[in-house]
Amino acid sequence: MGRGILWLLYGLLFLLIRAFLVAGMLREFTRAEIEGTRRRIRLEQERPEEAISSEQVVLDHVEALLQQAERAVSWTFGDKVKALFWNGGAELAAWRLIHDAERLAANAMATPHLKARLQRALGDLSELPPARRAVWRKPLEEALRHANGEARATLSAFLADLYEARDERFMLVLKLQNLMTFMVLVGLLIGLALAVAGYGPILLAGAVGGLLSRMARLYRERETPDYGLSWATVFPASLFGALSAWAGLHLVAILQSQRIFSLEALGTLSQLLIPPIALQKDTVPLLALGALFGLSERLLDRMVEKTEELWKQQEKKPQEGKKPEEGPPGKTPGELIRRMQLQLETEEQEKDGARATRRMTLDVLQGPGEAGPSGPGEEAPPNQKEPDLPSVLPRAVPPSGAPQNPLDAIPTR
Repeated sequence: MGRGILWLLYGLLFLLIRAFLVAGMLREFTRAEIEGTRRRIRLEQERPEEAISSEQVVLDHVEALLQQAERAVSWTFGDKVKALFWNGGAELAAWRLIHDAERLAANAMATPHLKARLQRALGDLSELPPARRAVWRKPLEEALRHANGEARATLSAFLADLYEARDERFMLVLKLQNLMTFMVLVGLLIGLALAVAGYGPILLAGAVGGLLSRMARLYRERETPDYGLSWATVFPASLFGALSAWAGLHLVAILQSQRIFSLEALGTLSQLLIPPIALQKDTVPLLALGALFGLSERLLDRMVEKTEELWKQQEKKPQEGKKPEEGPPGKTPGELIRRMQLQLETEEQEKDGARATRRMTLDVLQGPGEAGPSGPGEEAPPNQKEPDLPSVLPRAVPPSGAPQNPLDAIPTR
């Protein structure tokens, strides 16, 4: 039960830091921006004390927008309590009101300040996407050359596009903040259940490894995200390191039971991971391995990938060793091809045998001293046909006294 209280305290600490160090910082920064915008707009007027009626109407609208933004980011005691469930919506609404006030104030801006703001707008083009950047470059350069009433309208329209891009980035950061908060709360519930089940030391070792990993990264990185997103990445590091330690050790135990690899120094992990796990000498290597899983964010992912590859290779081995099943004779394409080749070879051999038999028969009928049609020692011309003889000669011996058939003199096999 004491370990469960520790996890609840961790969740409460997370909410307090998020409320006062993230939301509180943004509230103070936004309120300072509102006051700075109010004073800057008054100074940008040519003669604030002698403003004409149209300019005064613009200034009144600007002041109304800034007061509404101040009310959205008030920081009273009730607002501090509500900040425990902060989602950044009030700050986003306040910044939209500030941007609307700045756009409206451009219509009453003095000419020198108008030119300076147009030059700054040309520098702000880099914040826009390339397509929008190409659209606004020429109009801003043209407005800077004339600096008249049309230039004020151009500046106001450009500021609308610029502030829209900035608000979208701010909204994206707030979405990441809220998503990270949800993941932390879900992870705390899982960690609380595992701690109550007896896996507290493993979770603690993984949390230490995750915290060390995040601290080392903060020292290495020179650029950190703004709007408090760095806080949102520090807090989940310990929690995710704890859960990675629990999952990684159980994965190693499964691989050890399957004899994929062995860790003889640790012993049998499946027995060591039986809860409750105590802080003693025998569990020190186990906790060190858990801290390693928490320290290396990619270690668990790489082990999962390697395990999938090993299992796929083991599934392929039985399939490669199995002989292909033989189908019925003459049904497969390979069997048909072999049968056709044998049939062609047999036909060629029969034709060659028939030709040789006919040639031998002619030689016997002509006799050794008879000359052929082309003379002795010469072959018959190719256009002369051989006499038709049966391809299979009779083997039966004629009865005694019967006239001998010349064909019977041909030896047969």
